[in-house]
Amino acid sequence: MKINLGCGRRYLPGYLNCDVVPEVKADRHFDLDIFPYPLETGSADEILMDNVLEHLGDIPRVLTELHRVLKPGGVLRIIVPYAKADWAYQDPTHRHYFTERSMDYFAGEGRYDFYAPVRYELRRAELVAHRTNWMHRVRNLLPFRSVLRYFLFNMYDVVEFDLAKPEADGAAGRGLGSGRGS
Repeated sequence: MKINLGCGRRYLPGYLNCDVVPEVKADRHFDLDIFPYPLETGSADEILMDNVLEHLGDIPRVLTELHRVLKPGGVLRIIVPYAKADWAYQDPTHRHYFTERSMDYFAGEGRYDFYAPVRYELRRAELVAHRTNWMHRVRNLLPFRSVLRYFLFNMYDVVEFDLAKPEADGAAGRGLGSGRGS
């Protein structure tokens, strides 16, 4: 099963499309800030969250709940506005900002691996520059854009993450605030 969480107006064939807004076409309507989600444990091969995560309240809890819903080896695909892009700040409903390193807190062993009791394998964290208008196309011609992003805003538009639930998940017993990595 593939799940499109926060589908909005982007109803995808072949996915279980879910959204909180009753006026949009979705297979299920529920609030992603209320836990647990009405989805079976270990039921999803793929979960897509396209411009949704930045609207939610408790990111560690959301990622823990998505881990529960994914099958071992299942993939979580997240697309969020890049923290150094106008798109991150123009929407007044955005509650969080993301860089290409934001999912490091939930993948592998790190200094802050105690935020969530689950671990993912980070397969991809990619900055993406859109080509939706003439300003984007001109900007994308700039040389050294990957270096300029440290000094200038709007060099990239979104961050795309692919995270996988490990086949053999040894993180299931780790508790919040366990003190690991501190």
